Amino acid sequence: MSAAFQSSAPGRLCLFGEHQDYLGLPVVAMAMNRRCHLRFNPRHDMMVEVHSEALGHLGSYDLQNATAIEASAPMGVALREIMGEGQGQPANGWDVTITSEIPIRAGCSSSTAMLTAWVAAWLHILRGGYNVEDVVERCHRYEVLRFQGAGGNMDQFACAHGGLHRFGNGRPRALQLPEGTFVLGDSGQPKDTQGHLRRCKEARLPLMPFLDEEMHGFEGDEKLLLEGTKTNRDLEDHWAHVMQEKRASGRAFGEGLTQHHAVLRDVLGLSTPRIESMLSAAYTAGAYGGKINGSGGGGCAFVLTPPAAATAVCDAMLHAGAAGAWPVSIENGVQCA
Repeated sequence: MSAAFQSSAPGRLCLFGEHQDYLGLPVVAMAMNRRCHLRFNPRHDMMVEVHSEALGHLGSYDLQNATAIEASAPMGVALREIMGEGQGQPANGWDVTITSEIPIRAGCSSSTAMLTAWVAAWLHILRGGYNVEDVVERCHRYEVLRFQGAGGNMDQFACAHGGLHRFGNGRPRALQLPEGTFVLGDSGQPKDTQGHLRRCKEARLPLMPFLDEEMHGFEGDEKLLLEGTKTNRDLEDHWAHVMQEKRASGRAFGEGLTQHHAVLRDVLGLSTPRIESMLSAAYTAGAYGGKINGSGGGGCAFVLTPPAAATAVCDAMLHAGAAGAWPVSIENGVQCA
């Protein structure tokens, strides 16, 4: 194909199960209506030039020499492997412009959304379409496995599938939204995603066989990690079943989010003073409850609030130091047309 087109994918909120997909446990995640957009315009040569409005020039790729495509980043890995499968050849090169409404490097899967839209676009170019499950598997392989990343596959599932689902333990299971409106706040603080993921993963993986055992013989940090991991696993399990059966009460759901956040803050050490100030201000303005979003140590947090209080909650988070705050709603997954 040689006509201009666009691809896009959403960012995501992790409602329950934060920091447990890499432990083999399920998560509840929602795609949100802040998306990453890729605009593909045809060129008269066989080069691909990628430019991000936020990050500048991201790459140059020669489609006539696919085996030499630089594979030091997931986009290059993806293009090189897809081209190497030999199922179609592009007729021309492309100028690719990336714009994003997702806070960058802030725990909302901005990089996975970009890669998801990129992979779907190249399957669209070379094969005329894509399968969502294939996109999920590819993005996890290109972004996590290829670079020995510490994360799980929640981000890839949520960005590709969209909607609100429980991911893990078989096929994604669609869930019902709780009462209320989600508000996302960006602290503006940079974070060490892989560092926090590795620290939390490596500390807990050896403990997982003992999660449902009596905690005799464990004390100190190990006991806290076991108790916290079990608390968050049980919160996710409870709310996943509630949301499958009915629309959850906003107040009760918010209290569950706050319980989840307490473990992420107090046991895993993933919050920051600014995020605590943002959450506290949101509660004072009427929010039911909330939590940090993503790997932690900075980035974003979100709350569930009565719809009528959403504007006041946004303002309160901004006054508490947030770099941005927005109401967000459920969104479709990856799209290409």
